[in-house]
Amino acid sequence: MSTIQLFTVINILGGISVLGSYVIGLTLYPEHRDALWGGITGGLRTLFVISMLLAALGYLTFSYFVIFKSGTQIYTQISEIKPYMVHLTFAVFLISASIWMPSTITYLNTSNVVWWWTTVATLWITGLSLVILVIIVSQTQFNGSNLIKTFACAGLIYMTFHCLVLDGIIWVIRFNR
Repeated sequence: MSTIQLFTVINILGGISVLGSYVIGLTLYPEHRDALWGGITGGLRTLFVISMLLAALGYLTFSYFVIFKSGTQIYTQISEIKPYMVHLTFAVFLISASIWMPSTITYLNTSNVVWWWTTVATLWITGLSLVILVIIVSQTQFNGSNLIKTFACAGLIYMTFHCLVLDGIIWVIRFNR
């Protein structure tokens, strides 16, 4: 399996895992829908929703860049573990993102502080894995249009902002514990 095919498989399985955790969580625990917003209300909630859509667009832009435009360049120019660094980092990103919903619901159901810290850790692991991806992509020499790479970096930077600042800081501070 090529590096691009493996990246695609990781994204399909990881994406299903993240979206599936949301669907299952919201379907099985509809009573927690408002609590999952963590005290984010009004205009700030609207800002979060818009930001989620922009972050999803950033994710799709980055994935497009890797799958259709960068070829193997992004894999051959990085670190000692070259092709696996992007895969590993993206897998960590998707796994931690898929743990957020179940850990938050478990915290809401039990009030067990271990589940609160698990929730916070998943948010920070998600965000920090994106920081690593920004560094990787920004250091890749790309033999195509730099505009495409710029859009991929911008998408990753926005996803990182959303995950670290909005989710990892603001949501955590505002959460009604």
